[in-house]
Amino acid sequence: MTEAQRHVLEREYGLTKDEILDAINRRFRAKVTLEGAVAEVHLGKHIQLLLDTGVIARFEVHDQDGYPDYSIWLNGKSDKALRVECKNIRNSDEAYRKGGEITAYKVETQKTRASKSDKSSRFYGYDQFEILAVCLGKKTHDWTQFVFIESKNLAKHRKYKSKMAVMHPVPLPSSPVAPPWYTALQNLIDGLA
Repeated sequence: MTEAQRHVLEREYGLTKDEILDAINRRFRAKVTLEGAVAEVHLGKHIQLLLDTGVIARFEVHDQDGYPDYSIWLNGKSDKALRVECKNIRNSDEAYRKGGEITAYKVETQKTRASKSDKSSRFYGYDQFEILAVCLGKKTHDWTQFVFIESKNLAKHRKYKSKMAVMHPVPLPSSPVAPPWYTALQNLIDGLA
């Protein structure tokens, strides 16, 4: 393989693809970051399909702190974007239980850190995104599987009423999923019309 044929990361770090993947696989934090990126890429494929089939007018991908992962524009409503935040469900041992049986998965909606001047800044406000996309890959091993909910339907934080609670129950894929949760982003969007 010539230098030009190597992936840009192989050239940048002086490692082979396998060495890079092994390094990620052996490091918990790197793997968590990778899982977030994997979920975002799969969500992007869902959104691209909505564009390809004419369900939405356009979308943008964002990779910046303090801004949701995607903005989507509905047909005929080009003045207002719906902002979509992507999250993974919590690790395999974390779930809501009743009598020892898992009744729902958990998703965490808080940021990594808060500003020193505002302790509530770690928590998401309802004005920061309209749709939460939750990837079920950590539990189902199918990273293309999501459930969706409007942020207005998520529980409020006990102390900061304009902010979302930290943890939320997510329906199990084996149970019937009903509004306010949706297994397809298009169904949630159709419900907004």
